[in-house]
Amino acid sequence: MATRDVPLTDIVDNPFQPRSDFDQKTIKSLADEIEAEGFWNGSLQGRRNARGKVELVFGHRRLRALRLLKAPSVRVELLDLSDDQMALRALEENLQREGLQEFEKADAVKRAVELETQRRRENNESERGAVEVVAKRLGLAANWVGELCAISRAIAREERDEIAGAISATAAHQAKKWGGKKYVKSLVRQAKQAAKDPDGKVLKPTENTVAKMKRAVLAAPESDREVLQEKIFSGDLTTPEQVQHSARSIAASRVRREKEPPPDLRVVIVKWTHDLKDWELKLKTVLPYMDYVDEVSGIAKPFRTALERLIETGTKILQASEVDDDR
Repeated sequence: MATRDVPLTDIVDNPFQPRSDFDQKTIKSLADEIEAEGFWNGSLQGRRNARGKVELVFGHRRLRALRLLKAPSVRVELLDLSDDQMALRALEENLQREGLQEFEKADAVKRAVELETQRRRENNESERGAVEVVAKRLGLAANWVGELCAISRAIAREERDEIAGAISATAAHQAKKWGGKKYVKSLVRQAKQAAKDPDGKVLKPTENTVAKMKRAVLAAPESDREVLQEKIFSGDLTTPEQVQHSARSIAASRVRREKEPPPDLRVVIVKWTHDLKDWELKLKTVLPYMDYVDEVSGIAKPFRTALERLIETGTKILQASEVDDDR
């Protein structure tokens, strides 16, 4: 281990650096701070590569700030580090700082696991347990490290620009596992609508949204699940409540198809329509005298009970009609 004054032209990025996007405003602010307060020499670490260049372990924004200030050189602590050590140290440093995007984190964690797996293979060690080792070094839960690796593998780079900023990488991963690219695009579209909705009526979808939608589908009859899923994946259904309503609509439609109506139903309905109008007039006639009816023992309660049952049945008929209209 030695500390050397290294020309900035001889310093290159860590090949395992997780951060791919460097905000120029942040770099400029950091440069102004260094110009005003000075730079703490010895705060950078690196290793020599085969071409004689110094690969920086971490501190890439500081390096860019120094270049902005046209500093000729900087002191770097040179270490003998393996690839997996370079990857883990860079990742550990970036996890403690703001601005590391989810996909950047996922790619870096997956790369760290791959390097640990490769190290084990080269040393004739069991490849199992690489995830647990990386998780312990980074201070993360093993299942979360596994999830990040899965995200990195599942979401292609050409999909990420549209996803980033709209929905989380975790939500995109869960959606793609269930409904493929089609469902991911629907969630992104919903998120963009939510961002434009000042009243908050359209909610931004999350991984919890995906889980709730799956539960709503599983609660429906098995024969109807494929239809419900297709409506969800295409974006026609965006809330569990809509899934439940659609399931009821499908069930009601199936009952109507399976049960043939009586041949004289049209005639009956026309007659009942006239009867209902007659009863409406009769009820309006008795309405002003309900106080007197209440005073007559044994009459008011059965009348009210019969009327309540009639209203309840009528409400069910109206609700069934609403389901039919929604189709």
